[in-house]
Amino acid sequence: MARTSQDAIHSYVTDMLALEDHIEKAIMTQVEDFEDDYPAVGSALREMHRTIERHITSLRGLEDLRDSGPRLDVADFIKRAASTVAGLGAAAIDLVRTEKLPKNLRDDYTAFSLATIGYVMLHTTARSLGDARVAAVAESHLTDYAGMVMSLNDLIPSTVVTLLKEEGLPARDETLADIEQTIRNAWRQKA
Repeated sequence: MARTSQDAIHSYVTDMLALEDHIEKAIMTQVEDFEDDYPAVGSALREMHRTIERHITSLRGLEDLRDSGPRLDVADFIKRAASTVAGLGAAAIDLVRTEKLPKNLRDDYTAFSLATIGYVMLHTTARSLGDARVAAVAESHLTDYAGMVMSLNDLIPSTVVTLLKEEGLPARDETLADIEQTIRNAWRQKA
């Protein structure tokens, strides 16, 4: 049987749902791990977690609107199993880290970037195949992730400096303004 437009859209929706589920679990663990010792990081991650939970609810709503039959249910199961295996691998790596917080934020940046391009693909698919509702959801989620990536751009340098200082290294807070300007300039040059 040939793939339909709805099959193509559903495939991207379930991809994003599996990814969002994986990201949600990682971010929730980080909130629990860091909010007491690093309140600014914990607060930012908690807000990101709320956004991701809204995304999951929205994607599940889209998924529920489509009765895709058993053929796609098997594909969905495989995607979710692969996501779980990837999550277990990340958890194993997490256990051996000594610089847990900055590297978790780096990994969040990577996951958020993956979600960003995933929503670009979902938006493109839905828009080009005439599904305005899914396109609007993808655009909204894309905008959210662009904001979260920028938040991490702002959060990571100060977090790295804080952790370096906790290790007894002579990291200087006064370098942060220059570092943040360098990051802003890098993004502006390519815009």
